Amino acid sequence: MDTLLIILSKSKQRLTFLHVYHHGTVVVMCYLWLNTSQSLFPVALVTNATVHVIMYFYYLLCAVGIRPKWKRLVTNCQIVQFVFSFLVSVLMLHYHFTGSGCSGIWGWCFNAVFNASLLALFLDFHGKSYAANQKDVVDKDKAS
Repeated sequence: MDTLLIILSKSKQRLTFLHVYHHGTVVVMCYLWLNTSQSLFPVALVTNATVHVIMYFYYLLCAVGIRPKWKRLVTNCQIVQFVFSFLVSVLMLHYHFTGSGCSGIWGWCFNAVFNASLLALFLDFHGKSYAANQKDVVDKDKAS
């Protein structure tokens, strides 16, 4: 829906590689997780939904003309989500290999690679988006 809304609004600059890659691959990932009965699927759904509530609340405020100063928080939440996913994955791997009963190892493998790529892309986005802003703040402080 998000991609469709961007296309309909003719806001093509928001249709970045990160956006298309993320949303295109999530469809494949969800299919694999459901097909393999991946044990971490509920955890991923809750964490992803939480991040998206924060993100879409930010977008809503922007749409009604309010420009919140916490845009960076949205990106930081997304990065934390991927790091959290890796931490929870350690527990899932432990249960899988000790025979305690986690399922969907192939779904997990796909997700691990996908999350690693998203983490790299979001860290790159964070660096490009906010490093320049930080430099501007430092330059303004020096000029004062």
